Amino acid sequence: MTEVDKDKDKISGAAELMRKGATLLGEVCPRCGSLQVRYKGRTLCLSCDDLSDLDAVEITKPAEGMPEDLRGLILSKIQKISDALRTEEDIERQAKMADLILLYIEIMERIK
Repeated sequence: MTEVDKDKDKISGAAELMRKGATLLGEVCPRCGSLQVRYKGRTLCLSCDDLSDLDAVEITKPAEGMPEDLRGLILSKIQKISDALRTEEDIERQAKMADLILLYIEIMERIK
């Protein structure tokens, strides 16, 4: 099989994954820098991974209750930082606290 044929197979596999509900990720593959997708709980690289046998991709589930437990932890951390922010006078520390709150909010969005 030529490189062109291999590339066509990769593109075909990627298109099939997208039709089946895969999500294109913003992060690139750490090995090759190619695009990645999330499909059935797995992150797949469109270049490195074999996409020809789509039905063989196993479903992985997060630990039961994990998103809810994590959500509760993050909310409690946001509350603690907010309480400390009310009395903080140092502008640099305020900025760090605000950045941390934004990071926690971003994590909450990702686990939805």
